[in-house]
Amino acid sequence: MELLFSRKFFQFPLNKTVAVNSNSWVRTPAWDIFWFHSGIWLTLLMLLVNSLPVQEMFYAAAVFLFWISHRFSSFYLAWGTRAYRPLCRNQLNRFVILPVLLGLAVFAVLFIPEDILPVPLPERILCLLLIDFAWGVHHFAAQHYGILRLYHHRWNPESVPSAKKQDRIFCWGVGGALVIIAELLHGTSYLQEKQILTMLLPNWGLEEISLLQRFGTLFVIGITIFMIRNAWLQDSGLPRIMYILGVGLMVVAAFQLDPFQFLMLWTLQHWMVALGLAAHMGGNDVHQGYKNRTVFVKKSSEKPFLKPWLVLLFLCAFSVIMTPIFEIEAVSVGGRYSEQFFPAFMGWLQNSEWYTFLVGIGLASGFLHYWMDRSVYRFSDLETRKSAQQLLFAL
Repeated sequence: MELLFSRKFFQFPLNKTVAVNSNSWVRTPAWDIFWFHSGIWLTLLMLLVNSLPVQEMFYAAAVFLFWISHRFSSFYLAWGTRAYRPLCRNQLNRFVILPVLLGLAVFAVLFIPEDILPVPLPERILCLLLIDFAWGVHHFAAQHYGILRLYHHRWNPESVPSAKKQDRIFCWGVGGALVIIAELLHGTSYLQEKQILTMLLPNWGLEEISLLQRFGTLFVIGITIFMIRNAWLQDSGLPRIMYILGVGLMVVAAFQLDPFQFLMLWTLQHWMVALGLAAHMGGNDVHQGYKNRTVFVKKSSEKPFLKPWLVLLFLCAFSVIMTPIFEIEAVSVGGRYSEQFFPAFMGWLQNSEWYTFLVGIGLASGFLHYWMDRSVYRFSDLETRKSAQQLLFAL
């Protein structure tokens, strides 16, 4: 059984060598490298600028600009673009009814009286955070898989089934399972620092853990090289190879960097990919809207490269304004960047009667983000694919 699975995973067609042209990028080389391939340059930047205070200042700025903007980027595409409006009308269950029920379910868990649900509020919040963590790991892996398939389609639409299977194994295995293992080896989780591994295996020492970290690093390097080799032989295009390299570098960093440094790297890359894609698609939608207006406006729309920056500016401005409110969902006081800039305001929120409601908004928005991302980029659905293609390939 294992031998048969290995043969299926390692077989690949011997096609052309890798190449690159204007159609292999989602937008332009500069745009793609900055937003979609940020895993490469962010990892290198993390290694070159090894000062934790400098890294944290950089990450704090990114939290204000990119965190909430990426969380609402799929909402913007679904409800703010012309291309998706017919889809939202035709699929009300997916885009309206089920999201509303999901949000109400979160508030129900938080506000049901304890005589009906005999679980204290902190434990309810922790349970929701654990669900958020598990769903988030899947969400990150799904984003990697989607970008890999998009790049493959841009350069070589003909794809063999084995390539899709390899991408799935790489994204959910390396980009999901191995990241969790690396965090456990560091003795941490995304929710809070704990000596988890030593609790599970009390006889283990630092030497055994260090050995596993080195083994995990070598294993990720080997898998990444194998995936790049396959992508080369399958004629998948240079951008796809670069994205595989970026994921591999970040997972290597999971085993080698301080856990907090890796958390900054992992989340920032995810936010930038989501924003880069949403701004590209939203900018194309704005450009198409201008083209349908008067001749005067048509002349002003001859520079479509400005349109995604307008969408990006709108999303980032919204993020800066809303981050202090949404950051109340953070696990512990002192771990919120808004406290450093607005200590009085954050203290008032923490102690106000609205605290539980604001935590619910933060948690519900995270779950809704996962749901809406899946709905907006659900390319297995024909109608969704048609709406997305109008904006993905508009240039």
